[in-house]
Amino acid sequence: MSSSGQIGHNQWFWRFVALGVLAAGIAGFVALQILKPRPAVSPPVRQLPLVRVTPVEFRNGALPVTGHGLVKPRAEIGLAAEISGKVSYVSPALVTGGAFSAGDVLIRIDPEPFRAALAQARADRESALATLKLAEQQLARNQQLVAKGFLSRQTLDERIAGRDQAKAALARAEASEDSRRIDLERTTIRAPFGGKVLSEKIDLGETVQPGKELARIFADEVVEIPVSLTDRDVALITDPWRDNAYVGNEKVPATVTVEHGNARYAWPGRVDRIEAAVDSATRTFNVVVRVDKPAARGTPVSAGAASPPPLLVGMYASVEIAGRDQGRYAVVPRRALRDGGTLWLLGTGDTVSIQPVRVLREANETAAVSAEGLPEGARVIVSDLKVVTQGMAVRVVVEPRATPAPTEHPAS
Repeated sequence: MSSSGQIGHNQWFWRFVALGVLAAGIAGFVALQILKPRPAVSPPVRQLPLVRVTPVEFRNGALPVTGHGLVKPRAEIGLAAEISGKVSYVSPALVTGGAFSAGDVLIRIDPEPFRAALAQARADRESALATLKLAEQQLARNQQLVAKGFLSRQTLDERIAGRDQAKAALARAEASEDSRRIDLERTTIRAPFGGKVLSEKIDLGETVQPGKELARIFADEVVEIPVSLTDRDVALITDPWRDNAYVGNEKVPATVTVEHGNARYAWPGRVDRIEAAVDSATRTFNVVVRVDKPAARGTPVSAGAASPPPLLVGMYASVEIAGRDQGRYAVVPRRALRDGGTLWLLGTGDTVSIQPVRVLREANETAAVSAEGLPEGARVIVSDLKVVTQGMAVRVVVEPRATPAPTEHPAS
């Protein structure tokens, strides 16, 4: 055999060997895949939603109604001149914030021109009176002469007309005198009530015209705080639709609180009335709370009180009105209310219990609801969930105050 034939024979031999090894490897791999043990299949783990809960707080008695408003004077008027003239006197009290009593003279317009006009009117009245007396005397004499036939009837008629004209002239003179007397009285502008000056726009020597407002004053014996309340809040007040709201024989009490400096101060008040119309924009009712003697210093109700202030017009006040006795009710976080009238309670075995409630009022971060259907020791879910069903299982989350991250904790 030649050398080239020997080489070709060897090449084919090794090719068959390589194919055999490859086939054996494939067969071994397939056998291993078929014979290897199957892994155990575990069921999928169900991930329960995490929720935060808080205890339901139960209370008994009246449910207070709270609101806010600006302190306003019960009476506020503008002082205006009713005559023209030069200002001859301005009270030292007629400055912004100045205090005065009822009947005090606040402004005086120079009275001399009006005194002169009154004197002239009196003289005119005396002249008219004298003319009337003369006309009556002449008429009496003429009547006697006519009766004796010494005077014509026409002359008598002229005397009667003269007497009537004299009467009319006297009436005009008396009216003029009254008008001049009123003008003189109007030179003095007095305070119709005791109070304080809100603003003033008058100087000594200034000439004023009728109708010009010279100052604004308000009564300080009583102030009012209109508080905007919803119909639900108004319904909590005892009989608010009477002229004055009463609890039995006593008017509904209220407490007015103001922050001043770093402290809070309170004054006793009462519900006075509800304004006649509903606010067209907010659909709320303005309940007016009245405080008598606001000049009295407030009672400190917090730490840090220094010099208690009076209750001043323009202060922003918080108001708490005594409500009707509700018996037993519950207080929950406002965010726990669902659809405005249901709670998600944490039921037995860490499940959700959907409980309808009657909402009594909502204020700030809390809501008061009826206690019917709420068990003692109930806990309410405050977390938001996309889907909730009755009896749905949940996990409870407690948020410790000292750590920012919540930790999972089973409900007890």
